[in-house]
Amino acid sequence: MRLFRNQVASLANEDERKIARKMLVVMLYAHFEGVCKTLLSTYVIKLNALGLTVDGVEPAIAAASLYEVFKALRDPNKKCKVFARALPDDTQLHRFAREREFVEVAWQIATRPVQIDADEVVNTESNLKPVVLRKILYQLGLDPKLAEPWEGTIDHLLRRRNDVAHGTAKGGLDEKDYSALEQAVALVIDGLVQAISQAIANKAYLVAKPPPGAPSPPLNPPPP
Repeated sequence: MRLFRNQVASLANEDERKIARKMLVVMLYAHFEGVCKTLLSTYVIKLNALGLTVDGVEPAIAAASLYEVFKALRDPNKKCKVFARALPDDTQLHRFAREREFVEVAWQIATRPVQIDADEVVNTESNLKPVVLRKILYQLGLDPKLAEPWEGTIDHLLRRRNDVAHGTAKGGLDEKDYSALEQAVALVIDGLVQAISQAIANKAYLVAKPPPGAPSPPLNPPPP
């Protein structure tokens, strides 16, 4: 980004620089999306390397780690071996068979090592919109509200980038406007770094355990 900014600054006049800054907006968005994906993927790599098990992590991390298990459970093409030929289209029966297989191995799930597929969870989709960032944070057990203060910046950057990419940006961009956008993006990235660093330092990925001596919750709590 510094290289591109220097190249724009070296142009002969401000009109040329304004037009060239449209290229900077496209690169700034690519930088923003790439850095966010790298940071979140690094958090996943850290979790995978800690030697954790499903029963020791908070629910979002456990669910993300069991992606393949739940995918197989939901797969409508997976048929019950006993009735695959006799009742090939019995949806309810084949769903029951998958649920039965799940119950048969459910006792082993708690001791499975936490291994999250970063490509599945840290999926920026076609654009890293605020709602997409919130979704990724939620799936990694991070507070999705973290993204709320950044929504205006992300939307503004995405809108600017789309205007350039789709050819609807008629004019150029002033240095002041671009610098403000670049500084706002830096604040978003710094905020994400801080959130992930705190999650690691505070071990926020671990399941919350009741303090010693606390009573166990009832198996059948009374209705509200």
